[in-house]
Amino acid sequence: MLGWGKIRKKLRDAIAADSDERSLAAGFAVGVFFSFTPLLSLHMVLALIVAVIFRFNKVTTMAGVWVNNPYTMPFVFYGCFRFGEWILRMRVPPPSFERYTLKTVLKAAVPYAAPLFLGTTIVGLAAAAVGYAVVYRIAVRVKSARRKGTI
Repeated sequence: MLGWGKIRKKLRDAIAADSDERSLAAGFAVGVFFSFTPLLSLHMVLALIVAVIFRFNKVTTMAGVWVNNPYTMPFVFYGCFRFGEWILRMRVPPPSFERYTLKTVLKAAVPYAAPLFLGTTIVGLAAAAVGYAVVYRIAVRVKSARRKGTI
């Protein structure tokens, strides 16, 4: 089992090996975008595929994926769903079930899909843009400080 010191060292080495600020920031932004999608079990896989294809930093991609985590997901998804409803100018009534079967639950979930996907896509894009800007500025400052020898 790796200790925290070893994990920290591996993260530093990975970031130092890929010192391009755009790659660091773009990787983080991709991770943030996918963290907002409702494709729960695919966040990391999809983000890594995009990071590999476009040669973004994989470490910052994984950090971005964890921006929206299991503790924040219910609140984020609820807010994004309501935002999607507002954009679509619709109101989805609460589901009602006569029986709890997979078929009835999936049928009841259909009206929720469009507002949820629209809301999470828009909020995910906005959060990714902010994440890109923040990480890019930090990376530029750190690289500049390293050149000056202050870090």
